[in-house]
Amino acid sequence: MKRLLIIEDEKELALSLESHFFNLNIEIKIALNGEIGIEFFESFKPDLVLLDVNLPLKNGWEVCEYIRKKSEIPIIMMTARDSELDEIHGLEIGADDYIIKPFSINVLSTKIKKYLKLNIQQEYLYKDMEYSFKDEILKIKNERVNLSTREQNLLEYFIKNRNKPLSRNNILLEIWGIDNEFDERASDTLVKRLRKKLGDYEELIGTVRGVGYIFEER
Repeated sequence: MKRLLIIEDEKELALSLESHFFNLNIEIKIALNGEIGIEFFESFKPDLVLLDVNLPLKNGWEVCEYIRKKSEIPIIMMTARDSELDEIHGLEIGADDYIIKPFSINVLSTKIKKYLKLNIQQEYLYKDMEYSFKDEILKIKNERVNLSTREQNLLEYFIKNRNKPLSRNNILLEIWGIDNEFDERASDTLVKRLRKKLGDYEELIGTVRGVGYIFEER
């Protein structure tokens, strides 16, 4: 089983990432500061590291340099620092990728699968509805359905987590990279739009009272 080390001092975000990536069938460990991150790197022997920049005790730059001196494993840096110089610096000291907060977990999940060389679902089929992950195309009764980027990301999120209740906050974090109960209406609006695009298959997206939604084949 592949191993992922998340070094992130925002505990809520770290736990949310752990929960989201649980279904990838990988072993995950969380470190909430740079020093513990280095300790876990040595003991856990991860295959991939998700590394925040602004960490207590040792910052992400220091941790990245330490890991790169010891190993060639992939490192994805996560940060709210969006300057080009910061990104260049991160890549120069050994990071393989650099993702800006807030980010789409769907995008990060794809990166993780790529670096860990996990099997990625290529196609979803249900009756006469088909979705190609590779081509990012939805067809119903062999007719292409045009989706916005967010509608497409939401459909992929639902398909990958089918038969599992998803909260409105999870959808917000996945699609917009935010977690804010006051913006839950944005997820409701997006779900409504996607249901409309699915036409005869809108019932695939069910409402879970007090929770959010579920993508369920009926």
